[in-house]
Amino acid sequence: MGRLDEAAVMAASCFAQHGDDPVLAALAGAVESHRGRFDRAVNYLQVAHRHRPQDLTIRVNLAEALFHTGDAAGALALCDDASAQADPTFRLARLGAHLAQEAHDLERAVKLYRHVVARDKDDWALWNNLGNALSTLGEHDEAANALSRALKLAPDAAPIRINLGNALIEAERFEEGEKTLQTAMDMDPDDAEPVLALATFYRRIGDDDRSYRMLAEAARRAPGDAGVRSDYGQEASRRNDFLIAEPNFEAALAIEPALSPSLVGLAALYERTNREAELEPLRERAVEAQADEATMAFIDALRFKRAERFEEALAALDTAGDVVVANRKHQLRGIMLDRMGHYDEAFAEFAEMNRRHLAEPSQPSQRAQGYRDMVTTGRKLLTEDWVSSWTPAPEAERPSPTFLLGFPRSGTTLLDTMLMTAPNTIVLEEEHFIAEAEQELGGIEALAGLEADAIAAARSRYFERVAKHGELGPQTSVIDKHPLHLNKVPVIRRLFPDARFLLALRHPCDVLLSCFITNFRTNHAMSNFLELETAAQLYDMTFSYWSKARTIFDLPVKTVVYERLVTDQARELAPVFEWLGLPWQGEDFDHREAARARGVVRTASYAQVTEPIYTRAAGRWHRYEKHLAPVLEQLRPWVERFGYSLEDDRVPGWDDPVEPETVQA
Repeated sequence: MGRLDEAAVMAASCFAQHGDDPVLAALAGAVESHRGRFDRAVNYLQVAHRHRPQDLTIRVNLAEALFHTGDAAGALALCDDASAQADPTFRLARLGAHLAQEAHDLERAVKLYRHVVARDKDDWALWNNLGNALSTLGEHDEAANALSRALKLAPDAAPIRINLGNALIEAERFEEGEKTLQTAMDMDPDDAEPVLALATFYRRIGDDDRSYRMLAEAARRAPGDAGVRSDYGQEASRRNDFLIAEPNFEAALAIEPALSPSLVGLAALYERTNREAELEPLRERAVEAQADEATMAFIDALRFKRAERFEEALAALDTAGDVVVANRKHQLRGIMLDRMGHYDEAFAEFAEMNRRHLAEPSQPSQRAQGYRDMVTTGRKLLTEDWVSSWTPAPEAERPSPTFLLGFPRSGTTLLDTMLMTAPNTIVLEEEHFIAEAEQELGGIEALAGLEADAIAAARSRYFERVAKHGELGPQTSVIDKHPLHLNKVPVIRRLFPDARFLLALRHPCDVLLSCFITNFRTNHAMSNFLELETAAQLYDMTFSYWSKARTIFDLPVKTVVYERLVTDQARELAPVFEWLGLPWQGEDFDHREAARARGVVRTASYAQVTEPIYTRAAGRWHRYEKHLAPVLEQLRPWVERFGYSLEDDRVPGWDDPVEPETVQA
């Protein structure tokens, strides 16, 4: 009759007189369960179950009552396989499957879910749960099949679609998975979850740019989610997009003041942008927010590093544990050990940093090989006969850019900072405009047969992109800085036949060491620097390609030698400014003012360009000579061609021509 309170009172009264009666106990337990008083129900049902352990109705009711009181282990114990299989209501199997999944007993969960869906084939929730359990077990194809079934039954359920997309990706059915997640993203413009799943997928396959765009979109969709804002800040910081990283860290901390990733991210940002004076106020904020010990230790590690208290910094960094990603932690340890003169230990830290990068799921080794293959293809294609077959290029409508290049870590950022001081000049900082033009034109193989209209259109698109970085007047000097444009000379010359080149040069051993110890983003090119052997291979291949291109095209090149630049800035730079037709500011020129004026530096050289010119990086390779031994002979030809030495500290003199010998195909 639904008069449950009266029934409960009568049951309690009878139970007080006849407490050992299993039928009465079962009835009283059922009444209390219907009332939602599961704590009372448990007491009755345990009595009934003790007397009648084989009674499936009592077992089911007790299991559900225990579940509702939070005794998941007790409930799961009642959902043994034999009982679950015998229960005609399937309630034990349903509950047992759920509890087993929660307890990470996934094989048992899968077995029970399969038992239930064999009877109830139209329960989308069961198919979804089965798919998720299979995914966690690594049975990704089966998981995708179960989740596909769930989605057909509930096509508007966004979580199922996201689960399916992730399962398809784990099953290496990448195209299906990506399409499924994109559909989920489009179905709900406010849901950040499918966007985050796509960001993870793109990062996994090494498409960092698309991953980054997805994180930006997720932050737009979920502005109040501290975790999403913090993740976006972390990725922006990793890309040296500090103007994006900082406000996202601050937004996350406004929501969760003690959020460790954002506090750590801000501390690292201050250190990387030479704002270490702001570490003290940040520490005060962290104390006030009651941040955890590890976060405080990381901030202290950077404070001690700034004060050159390296032993204390190392101890604090160890206390910081995992609050900073392992790659960055090993790099910091290496830097501090290097400054302390412990070079073997420092090298071991840098090697571990790179080893961890190599283990990333985006397969950096394969991506590095792909970049080297691209260099090989370009070098083989580049011949005098091929260049002579090119159709004529149209007349230029504006001055061609000057291309500033040089192997990474050769001083290109220091040089471009100095060039930024010249009036009516736009300096591009490692933009991908040339690579984009090459791709849009059909690749390097298509260069020879390009029509004049195609070349003119590509130039126009190039300058449209440049114009987004500054005021582009008719006579504006454009300096396009990208170190590995060394491997893009054919497409540069196809678009700009009269382009000039600035070559930044530094001792090959110092360059290679610096590449190895720098925590680059592992894109296709930079992945070559995770191992000394592949770094040396790329150096050799790149300068062979450059040298060949320099001869075939008879390139106009001005070389800037890093070791001379840090010794006598004015003597090295004044002829460069004159050659470019730019006004020289005189002997008192201070590049640090230019660095401060330019704001954030987006390359791996962010720290050095705002410091006074120093010479400690010149000849640094000698301290690590035994570690560089496996690649020295491969570098020797270039060391000697450029006027350096492996036996002493010789560098190219100001009056010496710095001309690499022509390398034949």
